[in-house]
Amino acid sequence: VAKPYAAAIGEVKEDFLRNLYIYRKENKGDKPVLLLDAHSDEVGLIVHSIKPNGCLRFLQLGSWNKNALVSSKVLVRNAKGEYIPGIIAAKPVHFMSAAEKANPSMDISNMVIDVGATSAQEAKEDFHIRIGEPVVPDTKFYYDEAHGLMFAKGFDCRIGCAALLEALRRLEGEELPCDVVAVLSTQEELGPRNSKVTVQRIKPQIAIVMECCPADDTFTPDYMVQTALKKGPMLRHMDISAICAPRYQRWALDLAAKKGIPVQESVRQGGGNNAASIQTALVGAPSIVCGVPVRYAHAPNCISTCYDLEKSIEMVIALLENITPEMIVTL
Repeated sequence: VAKPYAAAIGEVKEDFLRNLYIYRKENKGDKPVLLLDAHSDEVGLIVHSIKPNGCLRFLQLGSWNKNALVSSKVLVRNAKGEYIPGIIAAKPVHFMSAAEKANPSMDISNMVIDVGATSAQEAKEDFHIRIGEPVVPDTKFYYDEAHGLMFAKGFDCRIGCAALLEALRRLEGEELPCDVVAVLSTQEELGPRNSKVTVQRIKPQIAIVMECCPADDTFTPDYMVQTALKKGPMLRHMDISAICAPRYQRWALDLAAKKGIPVQESVRQGGGNNAASIQTALVGAPSIVCGVPVRYAHAPNCISTCYDLEKSIEMVIALLENITPEMIVTL
């Protein structure tokens, strides 16, 4: 999907893992290599098995907010490549015992996907469903122009990919201090695994990781909010997967202040990102994370803002224009 948007930026390559590499046409080949990363995958589901009644058992691809799954509409890809509508179902309240009503279990093992089949044979032969097929939320994109709001699924990390591509588009024709190779990487939601491959292919000296950053402004005490909507991108000091290069992080925060770009800072108790493997692969590449705030990430419906997207693009452009060979040496 991203290839048409990337074609004008430079040479586009793809590996067997479906990582997409974009080499800026302005690269000279005699400068430090800067890796600009955003992951193109999103949390999803996969068909595990088909029950005798035609309902589908499924597993997670990535970590879902399980409480948000029940009653969600989904699309199940079948053997013909068609997407079949279905609903994530659980036992209706009419059939629950008093104990079940008081303590309903939201475990994935208690959920099924119902596509309307009445038997396993019908699911296989008429709906052409087979195990191992992907399942995604059936959520439409909606843009509230009056308030600059976007509603959709999978902003983690489609919105990071959008910021990456738009920043490079705006920099078209401009010579930068580093040779920039952008990567839309895959399988990040299963752990920062494929970025190990991209680092070995590119061999960067420094990296910027674009992300969706889960917003905490609707349920957290004011003094603890670190990722709010309409306050600019979030630069993450650490999460459970990585401590972003401290000197690089401070330099980026100072640059944002100098450029007048609003940014937020966070120290996360959970989550992870590709900086974890980029910083530790080969000889290591100092990395920071620039994330667009998104409410209700890892759920079928999310909210983000055009303001935060724009400020994230401006921040990436400022980084790309100011990361020099001399600056890299100081790290």
